[in-house]
Amino acid sequence: MTAEASIATAAATGFQGVDLLVRDVIDAGRDPGELKRRMDDLGLRGGGWTLPMNWKNDEASFESDLARLPRCAEVAAQLGLFRTGTWVRFESEPVAPETLGSREARDRVVAETTAWQVERLGRIARILGEHGGRLGLEVIGSRSERTGEGVPLVSTYRDLLRRYADLGRAYSNVGVLADAYHLYAAGEEAEAALAWGVEAVGWVHLADPANPDRTTMRDVERLLPGESGGELCRKLLTRLAEGGYDGPVTAEPLAQSRSFRSDDAQERARLTREALRRVWPASGASS
Repeated sequence: MTAEASIATAAATGFQGVDLLVRDVIDAGRDPGELKRRMDDLGLRGGGWTLPMNWKNDEASFESDLARLPRCAEVAAQLGLFRTGTWVRFESEPVAPETLGSREARDRVVAETTAWQVERLGRIARILGEHGGRLGLEVIGSRSERTGEGVPLVSTYRDLLRRYADLGRAYSNVGVLADAYHLYAAGEEAEAALAWGVEAVGWVHLADPANPDRTTMRDVERLLPGESGGELCRKLLTRLAEGGYDGPVTAEPLAQSRSFRSDDAQERARLTREALRRVWPASGASS
């Protein structure tokens, strides 16, 4: 969907903000000023934007993507999009079992893998900060995503906020992407994502698990917020509202979710809006 279509769909279905794919805006040669004026005319605020890079890949690819990031961050700011996020690795690269014969060897892999992630995330945060942007970190809580071929790293928000605390202290624009689906998958309550404070939350993602069994649930099996009957999405939003959260909230059931009965974009947006209304705090905060 083009940026123009996303803006039109969001406005037509009653949303007050819109997320955009900034790299697509740039690649399509769209004028961010014109898009922002259209958003303003329709009363839409900028939401979140997907970090346009795979920062976990090889060094040459990372450097190539990083070179494009300043332009992406600049355009994002012009569109009123100041919040982005990314997940950190849940396991290291595959490691030969015979090399991990001691606790010290495993700890060394953890330390080395964490160190290069912190270094790269710091460089990303620095660029985003130059344009007023914030970076939220999230975990992949789904056990089914783990291959078992690497050393386990971070799969809970508690571990994330402990291990990356120094990064958060070094860069004031580094915080948390609080994801209700991954909180559930990790077996955590809403408070686990708020250990740095509500003010550290930069973006919120909401979805319910289609399969509630944490031992077999897969990341792609999601429902709209609140659809499974669980209360985690509502609890997370309530706690954020109590703490004065003022950032974007994005429903993330994924395109293949069985919550959707058609491929029509407006119908999907309407169902998503209705789901968000059902889990929104009773105070009437906007979404």
